Amino acid sequence: MPVADPNSPEERLKTAYNDILSDPFDEKYEDTWEEDTYWAAVESFKLKVGEIGIDDPFEILKKFNITSYQSIRDRLKAGPPACLRAGWKSPYIGTKVDPLAVVAPLKHVNGPEFNGQERVVVLDFWATWCGPCVRAGPELSDLSEKYAGRVAIVGVNNQSMFRPRDDDISVVTTFLEEHKKDFRYTIYVDNEEGHARETVYKVSEYRAIPCVIVIVEGVVTYVGGPYKEFLAALEVALDEPVAAKEE
Repeated sequence: MPVADPNSPEERLKTAYNDILSDPFDEKYEDTWEEDTYWAAVESFKLKVGEIGIDDPFEILKKFNITSYQSIRDRLKAGPPACLRAGWKSPYIGTKVDPLAVVAPLKHVNGPEFNGQERVVVLDFWATWCGPCVRAGPELSDLSEKYAGRVAIVGVNNQSMFRPRDDDISVVTTFLEEHKKDFRYTIYVDNEEGHARETVYKVSEYRAIPCVIVIVEGVVTYVGGPYKEFLAALEVALDEPVAAKEE
């Protein structure tokens, strides 16, 4: 997959959007929203767009479902979904899950097939168009090798997680061939019905990708991103027994 040119108008626009209209408002939502500050930022963004040489930024931003300054404002003011706020805990934790049943209807495309022998299983929901997912690939590969025999890292790709369905198999296999050094762990592609997405990912109530779900002895112990909290949860999973929710 070609590397985007950071100096192209589209990449410069995306950078300006993040730097001026998105990142500064990460913690300014609901009661802390600053209306005047936002609209001042819009004017700064318009000036930057002019410097870049783009007439209508929404011709590009609409690819990311961004259609107007008002819609940006409404989304920022509403704040992130509950699952991305401090202190969130998935209701899925403590639930019994059979990882073999999750992957059974899926298409195996990378790494060794999952046989369910490991005590700890990590389901990694991702898509090739998701930048953070791609960046997480090398670390998940390293973990799969570091804990081989103890932890199974099982990627579950679904290109249509939040957008119209692509030709998942060909898109993913081409991507994996181009990124074989970074994606070395077991990966499956979700089926046309979105079996894994519907029965596991959506039930977890985490509304972002990458999403990793840690399953220890058939019980969910962590749901979230593949970040430091995940690494801490994985260390705990390797050493401590778990208990499922009472039915």
